[in-house]
Amino acid sequence: METRITSLHTEQNLSIVQLATSDQDSFDYVACGQAIGQNLIDVRELGDAGSVNTIFIVNSSNKFVFLMDGDILAGAKQNRVVNTSILLAPHSKTGIPVSCVEHGRWRHTSPDFKASPAAAPMFLRSDKARQVKKSLERGAGFASDQGKVWESVAQFQQVHNVSSPTSNLSDIFEQKGNDIDAIQKRFAPDPGSNGLAVFFGKELAGVDAFNRRSVFAEYFPKLVRSAVMEAASRETLAQPLSEAEARYRALELLDLIDSLQFDERPGVGVGLDRRFESRDLNGFELEYNKRLIHLAAFVTAKKQ
Repeated sequence: METRITSLHTEQNLSIVQLATSDQDSFDYVACGQAIGQNLIDVRELGDAGSVNTIFIVNSSNKFVFLMDGDILAGAKQNRVVNTSILLAPHSKTGIPVSCVEHGRWRHTSPDFKASPAAAPMFLRSDKARQVKKSLERGAGFASDQGKVWESVAQFQQVHNVSSPTSNLSDIFEQKGNDIDAIQKRFAPDPGSNGLAVFFGKELAGVDAFNRRSVFAEYFPKLVRSAVMEAASRETLAQPLSEAEARYRALELLDLIDSLQFDERPGVGVGLDRRFESRDLNGFELEYNKRLIHLAAFVTAKKQ
């Protein structure tokens, strides 16, 4: 996969590098938020009793629908985060592996789920991806370690000094909304891009790349919103990240991914789930008909 860097923008200690891949717009699919907004899919609890770690989606449309690892779905009996990226076939019914990110609620606030304006922070997605890989190796499916996910939410609340009566990850974003908005609005998706790399200071945190530019544009504000929150808990840049360094390290990471060994298995919906992990890096690719639908890569944070 050939990749070029299209732009770099830095605010305080957060830098977003946008990128374009050679296979962009080679497959037609829509993002979860658009699908919910247009009533293309119905996202509900798994039966009347519900299940903490599985929800149910009916895709009644003739479109392929994409859910991103880290998508937060709000409502129903408790808010959930999607455990892995998923491509739903047209006219399909699918059980979706999720993790709870609202420990203190188990009652309906709405009959179904809605998309949230933020994605899970990158450190939580990274930890969850490692947990899912271990679960798959045990033959236990795309499951996370629910206790560790709750610990990550509690850690994020503590870092940002936010109190939530139900230990709800989304409450952190809502209570810090004004602070986030002021910075987030300074970032905008580049029309030619279909992916991004996130830097906290000079530390490369990870990469997300999508097939369609329109899907990337929908996820861009969600990913930036979570990155702004995560950056707020990190030290301010002593020296700015140079454009040359940012470009080199983002492309170097993508080259490294291409050199790794992948574990392949069927995805949750349709397509192929391809996982990789090393001491310093973990993540996955979702492919369909040999086209990359989504790449998520996370660099292991260095301990201070």
